Amino acid sequence: MKKEGAGDGLPQGSKGSTRAWPKRGKKRKMYIIIAVVIVAFVILRLAGLVSDQGGETAVTVIHAWKGELQESIRTSGTVLGEEVQVIYAPVAGTLAEVYVAAGDAVKEGDMLIGYDMEKMERTLRQSRLQLEKSAAGYKGALADNSESKKRLAEANVNLDVLEQQITDNKAYLKELQDQLQTSQRQTRNGLAASSYELTRKLQELTPGTQEYIQVNSELSRISYLQSVADSSDYVAGLEQEIAQVQERITDYEEYKAQMESQKAASENTVMDAYDRTQYDVDKELADMTYAEAEAAYDLAKQGIVAGFDGIVTQCQANPGAPVAEGTQLLTLESSSTLKVSFRASQIDALKLATGQKADVEIAGKVYPGEVSKIDRMAVKSETNTPLVGVEIHLLETDDTIILGLDAKLTIYTNQVQDALLVPVEAVNGDKDGDFLYVAENGIVTRKPVVCGISSDIYTEVLEGITMEDEIILASYTGLTEGMPVTVVPAP
Repeated sequence: MKKEGAGDGLPQGSKGSTRAWPKRGKKRKMYIIIAVVIVAFVILRLAGLVSDQGGETAVTVIHAWKGELQESIRTSGTVLGEEVQVIYAPVAGTLAEVYVAAGDAVKEGDMLIGYDMEKMERTLRQSRLQLEKSAAGYKGALADNSESKKRLAEANVNLDVLEQQITDNKAYLKELQDQLQTSQRQTRNGLAASSYELTRKLQELTPGTQEYIQVNSELSRISYLQSVADSSDYVAGLEQEIAQVQERITDYEEYKAQMESQKAASENTVMDAYDRTQYDVDKELADMTYAEAEAAYDLAKQGIVAGFDGIVTQCQANPGAPVAEGTQLLTLESSSTLKVSFRASQIDALKLATGQKADVEIAGKVYPGEVSKIDRMAVKSETNTPLVGVEIHLLETDDTIILGLDAKLTIYTNQVQDALLVPVEAVNGDKDGDFLYVAENGIVTRKPVVCGISSDIYTEVLEGITMEDEIILASYTGLTEGMPVTVVPAP
């Protein structure tokens, strides 16, 4: 890749003076000056121009000057769309129409491919019928399960209540039986003796004391038992109550047996975790199948449209062909946002930066651009040379640009103002670095220099010389440091 730039001109007039060429035609004038210098040098060499004193070699010299220098990289690349859309079949189906072919220009929203909607509608109807069948079975199973769970819950609640009622009534029955036995054991004499003893003790106690109150209470209880024992109705009442309680216990136990039977039957018809999972999975699968069929139908009905203005660069779709979901159908590249892609050498890549301006020549027309992307990984070329991918974004485009064409690029990299400049051909180099030959008092002197940026014409010198030095413009065969020379100023 060639590099090119421009300076402000060559020195004119007296030693150390400079003149800045106008920017328009500056490069052309510089080439003319260099050509004149070279012709003059050739003429002098052919004429055997030497000094009359010692056969000194004649050399052309020039002074460094201050000026502006623009470094640039010249290369070429391929015009591509910045936005690339690889379009895949959104759903499985049969293609009805393919409206484009490779190379066609399309606008955003244009229909590219259409599906056979009759087949898509048939598939959707089948999915809907399967969903309805699954839903009916699912609802029936849930209704049966709900009834079984209701009967099971009823049995469980009643069994808990019955268990408690049976327990309570059995305890009450025992209490009644104990009362009856107590009543029958106690004799009138026994109660009278207890009453006599308590009466005697009460007379010995002081009224109002705690012991007096307790004895008096017990005496009242004995008196009550004596009165009850005298009545035959008390015993008869106990026996009747005992009979009623025993009858209730029998009823509760019979009802309990019914509830236990109902519980067992309900447990056998209630869905277990596995049954419920099976019904749920069947319904979910039917729902999913229908939802997918419905979504596929809606997508197919929309067709495949262009997402932006562009050019169809590939088209693999054929009318009437069945396609699976995800089948690659075509590739669309944008036509309004364009780029030029190329690979830069390692040296050029170090000079490039995003945002740098560029001139892009396509089919004889120049468009402004800028560096938009520099790959962070180099790839090896066929000659095993590392190259870095670079993209130039076109700031302006028109409808005449054709994708895939070659584009000539001029990328403006570094720029310096008021730099010390010399012609490129004046700079020499060896293992020790860059240097210039200068003429000092008729003697060739080597001056090491530090160079900055360069173009095809000029080089920036950062260190090593001044504008006063007489720089030998071109290398001469056999030119060595210390050699006497005759200075011929450049025109």
